[in-house]
Amino acid sequence: MFSRVKGAMADAAETLRRTFAGLPVVTVVPEHFHPGSHRGALLAVDPRSGLELLAATGQGARLFREGVPALALPAFEAKLQAEAGWASWGAAAEVVRMTPLEAGRAAQVAVPPLPLQARTLGRVEPPACPSTRRIAEPLARPGTRRLDPRLGNVSAQAGLEAILGLPIPIRAEDIQRLPKGLWMRYSLQLVRGTGENVRNLEVLGLFRIPRKGVADLRHDPRQSRILIRLEASAVRAPREPFILARRKDDGALLSCFVEGS
Repeated sequence: MFSRVKGAMADAAETLRRTFAGLPVVTVVPEHFHPGSHRGALLAVDPRSGLELLAATGQGARLFREGVPALALPAFEAKLQAEAGWASWGAAAEVVRMTPLEAGRAAQVAVPPLPLQARTLGRVEPPACPSTRRIAEPLARPGTRRLDPRLGNVSAQAGLEAILGLPIPIRAEDIQRLPKGLWMRYSLQLVRGTGENVRNLEVLGLFRIPRKGVADLRHDPRQSRILIRLEASAVRAPREPFILARRKDDGALLSCFVEGS
């Protein structure tokens, strides 16, 4: 990947070099710069003969020239004032008018006389007296049920035959977890048992199946397992490692029992 990027960058650099290699170079002679000057109008000077002399003038104060004589001021006259507003308010003011209590407008309210003797009802309900009832028939005792714990003649022969007739799936063991020396020993036994070259064999899996009693065997490559059908003789047979392989030239299946560790 880096070699392709390096080659693409080299091609782009060579393309740019060839593109700008044949361009003519024109030398431009710059013109001389002549700065222009702008002249302004001269300042005019108005000459004077000399400074004027200072002259002092006297100003009179006119603040009290038009004064008012003291006799023209009006004399203060004292008068006694009285407040009659509170007296008129107390005589003519109406604070609260109670309309219901005015004469001629109030309604007469009378309390009806109470009865001299209370009236009682002539019929009195009798008190409630609950009645009790007795059950004449006695309750029957609950019946007891007992099951016999003894079992009859148990026969598992038919069930065993049905189970043995079904295919039993057995998954392959992980060969990577086996010790290297043990796997080399298994490979040597496979070559001796099948008589084939180890380069012409493809190991499909290592399984542990009964030593005897295997009636049928079928390989399932999608789930890395085998389906076996057992006979009655496989019930007490020990399980031993079993290698299933395939020849690469014709695809034939080969199998071999190997000795355990």
